[in-house]
Amino acid sequence: MTDGANTSLADQAYAVLRGAILNNLLAPGSFASEREVCERFELSRTPVHQALLRLRDEGLVEVLPRRGIRVLPLSVKDVREIHQIARALELEAALLLCEGKKSDALAQLRRHAADMQAAIESGDRDAWVQADTRFHLGIVASSGNDRLIQQYNSLRVLTDRARLFVLHLRPLPVQSTQEHLGMLDAIEAGELDRVAALYRTHWERTTNEMIEIIEGFNRHRSGGMPAADIFVP
Repeated sequence: MTDGANTSLADQAYAVLRGAILNNLLAPGSFASEREVCERFELSRTPVHQALLRLRDEGLVEVLPRRGIRVLPLSVKDVREIHQIARALELEAALLLCEGKKSDALAQLRRHAADMQAAIESGDRDAWVQADTRFHLGIVASSGNDRLIQQYNSLRVLTDRARLFVLHLRPLPVQSTQEHLGMLDAIEAGELDRVAALYRTHWERTTNEMIEIIEGFNRHRSGGMPAADIFVP
């Protein structure tokens, strides 16, 4: 097998296993041998091993020599710190867009916001989170700052993990959708102070909401509360 084929298979295994972790098919705190991972996802051993090393470097799994892997629990400290960094980077991108008012970027963001609203109306949480992701990535991409974009994207694996983990445990994100629309209105109006204030309010609220759910889940796993209590009414 060529090196190119090995790389391609490793990338495929990485995408499969990363998706399984983000969507909780491999739950936080769970253990598995490499053989079990290969069998469950019908993947070959060498690509799986390479993929697990990448996931280890991203802070998603712990590789245990001769034992297998442990999917790392969601850390409240990590979520809070990473969200603080991601918020700062995205806010800078939003302020640049606010000053530059790139019409193409703004039009695309409007389409993403409309997709979010449509998903809310149909109660489709999966479609909502996809549109939400496109909205945030679109703002960052509009900055034209390659280093900012790279740094932001490097955080996505952990921010996405928290967002997908709570997706079906949190209330339907009606408020988040309205906050996105408010932020977009402020960007289009060129109101820098309002953009900054709305961003801080939105990120602080959603971060605290995620942390409350994650803390409840972690308490449940340790036997401190009934399963029903991890759900937000």
